[in-house]
Amino acid sequence: MRRVLRHIEQHKAELARSPFLTFLGDASVEPRLRFGFAPCMAPFVMGFADLNKYVLRDEASEDPIQRLINTHTREDDHHWGMFLRDLRTLELNAPMDFTGALEQLWGAHNQKARQLIYGLVALVSAESPVMRLVIVESVEAAGSVGFSRFTQVARELEAKTGKRLLYFGEAHEGLETGHLMGSGNVEETIAGLELTAEQVERARGLTDRTFALFHAMGEELLAHARRGLEGARPEPALRRGA
Repeated sequence: MRRVLRHIEQHKAELARSPFLTFLGDASVEPRLRFGFAPCMAPFVMGFADLNKYVLRDEASEDPIQRLINTHTREDDHHWGMFLRDLRTLELNAPMDFTGALEQLWGAHNQKARQLIYGLVALVSAESPVMRLVIVESVEAAGSVGFSRFTQVARELEAKTGKRLLYFGEAHEGLETGHLMGSGNVEETIAGLELTAEQVERARGLTDRTFALFHAMGEELLAHARRGLEGARPEPALRRGA
């Protein structure tokens, strides 16, 4: 498993250099505007809770690895409440009618956030507990690097406005260890798992596909944030005599 974990770390480093996370680190852009993508994350955030409850979790299983996953899902399936609070704090909770909300969440501009969840469901559903574990570790690694950057922007926002974020701030980052949660020596347990050459190859492929889904969502979120920047730009001053 150590070879697979190194592969995950390589992907994590690549994700940290992605255009979306690079944008989040751009201190020349107002912190609140950098969070302009937040509403478009809703399908992922809310879907992630369901992924943990209804797809990753298998309470009937006696497999020790699946039981580790079950414990992790109980730690990780309730963070969406912090997200809703942050939308209010960021003043991104504008009222709209029901059809408008559906268009916001299921429109073409938001498809990658939905496809991330659908893709993870498809990957997890067909796999054994060991391969599910690889997917969970990949998701946690992606979340760790992402929330590290979110927290940086949240600190800037709080310093500037006094407003504290939870989901995008330190409260949530503290829960994102980058690894499976819920037992004392879980990292050593995972690293010590013996995989066949065939399992290592399959695990690498699952890692590649998982991170590809996160990169795609990042591109979409960046596009949304940039559209928000265009809308926030002041109109150019009229030239004298125009």
